[in-house]
Amino acid sequence: MLKEQITMPSTRVPAAGEAVPATEVMPILGRFSRRALLGVIASVPTLMAATAASGSTTPETIDDPLLDAVRAFRAGMADYNVNSPDDDDEAVAYIEVSYGPPMEVLEEWEQPAKTHAGALEALRLVAEENSAYEASPLVGPLLAAAIAYFEVQS
Repeated sequence: MLKEQITMPSTRVPAAGEAVPATEVMPILGRFSRRALLGVIASVPTLMAATAASGSTTPETIDDPLLDAVRAFRAGMADYNVNSPDDDDEAVAYIEVSYGPPMEVLEEWEQPAKTHAGALEALRLVAEENSAYEASPLVGPLLAAAIAYFEVQS
C-alpha cells in the first residue's frame, strides 16, 4: 500500500494581544486615497451637528407604533377599570370600546420595536401580564433580567 503524505500550508495566526503587522493593514487603506479618507473623517462632525440640529435621531421624535399600541392598551385598561359596568354582559360589551381594540392590535403584532422606550414598555407589559396570569416559571425571572438591563441602559 502506498502512503501519501499530505501537508497543510502553514499559516501564522497572531496570539491574543499580539499586534497585527503594519503590512497587513496597509493593503486595506491602500484602496482609498488619503485625501478622500481625510475628507470623510473631516465631514463627520458636520454631519453629526446637522443631524442633531434636525432632531431626526432623538428617541422622542422617532415614531414607534409598538409604544403607541402599548400606551393605547394601558389607557383602555385604565378606562375599563374605572368605567366598566357592574353587569357581566355589559362589562364584556364595554371591553369592545375600551381595551379590546388595542389588545387585538398587540395580539397580532409582528414588527420590531423602533425605539428603546418601545421595547422596554413592551417588556414591562409582558411582565405585568405574566404576573396576572399563569405562565412558565422561566418567564418571570428572565423578563425581570431583560427589563433591568434595558432600564440601566436608559
